[in-house]
Amino acid sequence: MPVTFPACSGGERGSLTAETVLLAPVFLLFLLFLVGAGRVVEAQGEVNGAARDAARAASVERAMSDAEAAAEAAARESLSGDCEPEVSLAGSKWEEGGQVRAEVTCSLNLDFLGFGAAKDMKGDSVVPLEQYRRVEE
Repeated sequence: MPVTFPACSGGERGSLTAETVLLAPVFLLFLLFLVGAGRVVEAQGEVNGAARDAARAASVERAMSDAEAAAEAAARESLSGDCEPEVSLAGSKWEEGGQVRAEVTCSLNLDFLGFGAAKDMKGDSVVPLEQYRRVEE
């Protein structure tokens, strides 16, 4: 007995258009989420790098006040104007054989996502004090 197929009645006509209209916003939201998540991950890496640079710059200075200024300058240069970093050297042991702990905080602007939100990014780094530090001039 031969197999016969029912004739198409045209009831599904336009269903692809309806599916596209319904799924397009979901797809766009997903892409927006991916872009936002990528920016957050990238910014975290930048802040971690700025903390590393700040700790390294502070570790070669002789005085704590000079170290704070050097750390601030290194963090600003590393972030190159993306945000205004706050640098803290709290927890540093400023003695022979000590270490410098730099913590950099930066507010990431997420306005491009359309929510007007900001996220505080925080990075820290610990570097031993340089044995042969900069000589006073």
